[in-house]
Amino acid sequence: MIRAFILCAATTIAAFGQPLTVIRAKAMLDVRAGVMREHPNVLVRGDRIASVSFGTKFKLPAGAKVIDLGDAVLLPGLIDAHVHLAWAPADGDELVKPGINKQAANDARATLRAGFTTVRDLGSTKHADLLLRDAIARGELEGPRILAAGPGLGAPGGACDVVFGGEAVATDAAGFAKRTEEVIAAGADVVKVCTGGGVVAAGPNAKADLTVEQVQAIVDVARKHGLKVAAHAQGEKAIEVAVDGGVASIEHGGFITPRVAEKMRSKNVVLVPTLYRLTLRNAPTRETQEKMFADAMKAGVPIVLGTDATVIPHGENAHEFAVLVRLGMSPLDAIRAATTNAAKLLGRDDIGEIAKSKRADLIAVSGDPLRDITTLEHVTFVMKDGKRTAD
Repeated sequence: MIRAFILCAATTIAAFGQPLTVIRAKAMLDVRAGVMREHPNVLVRGDRIASVSFGTKFKLPAGAKVIDLGDAVLLPGLIDAHVHLAWAPADGDELVKPGINKQAANDARATLRAGFTTVRDLGSTKHADLLLRDAIARGELEGPRILAAGPGLGAPGGACDVVFGGEAVATDAAGFAKRTEEVIAAGADVVKVCTGGGVVAAGPNAKADLTVEQVQAIVDVARKHGLKVAAHAQGEKAIEVAVDGGVASIEHGGFITPRVAEKMRSKNVVLVPTLYRLTLRNAPTRETQEKMFADAMKAGVPIVLGTDATVIPHGENAHEFAVLVRLGMSPLDAIRAATTNAAKLLGRDDIGEIAKSKRADLIAVSGDPLRDITTLEHVTFVMKDGKRTAD
């Protein structure tokens, strides 16, 4: 009994010994309720949000540091569900850590400072994404929280084979199951597979590179380890094979027809459309792909924000919001695509909103993003895990 009391007292002392910070602003977007709340007081203890209250009569805890953001609007840290931050260093690259070049470190920093406190890195070479993830988690480099995939699985000659140097290629279900076990054993947080189509979709009739049976083999292994599968799929056939195989998300989905969109909606398979890159690369099929996305969104396919950053410059991730809104998504739903809905896809219940017990991931902007979504392209304050990012 005495020992239990001592342990409890020690735990309490440790908890209250953590630094206290109160963040104040003019307003805060409650993304779950969908309303703007005035005069937020967000109490942060260590790396978590201890409480959230509203009003000008908040009683400041003893010893708390105050960050007053004035007329700014607070939002939860943003989530990009599709990036590629790190690649195996080339000969002559300046390294900041073994296996991590300076470019990857700079890109990670730019992503965080743009307001993206969590990303899903869907593929790298030589496990560079895993190395970067771990270096950031240890506090050795500045960057977003990373869920990393390692090399993408694919068929010979397919997109994952070409992009990831053939590191996870197979030709049958048994081979893909083995490759999936290898990727997970190396430390992957999510499994990436390419079921068909190039980096940017060239046309609607691209064939599927894998069979449903092969995708199911990958998904079965991933589920055994509690992980989800994300599928790079561009054409109708590639998307359908991935959906029928049980993946959690379709990445890009360039030519998503009404028939497969309905199948995705009924199975609650998420679409991560990565649309801004089509504009930057002047994709000849951009208008067609944008219309197909808009139709899929109207049909009720769940949408999560992703950018494919590396195809676009890192740090420009927030430009994706304007494309989503231009194509018919409300500003609130676009923000949810990068907060609550993205957190659900990633299987993280500790991020995606400003609420008690969530991780202290906060950003601020100088205007109302519900009126002008482009304000998210100009973040003025970033906090991740209770630590303010340097300006």
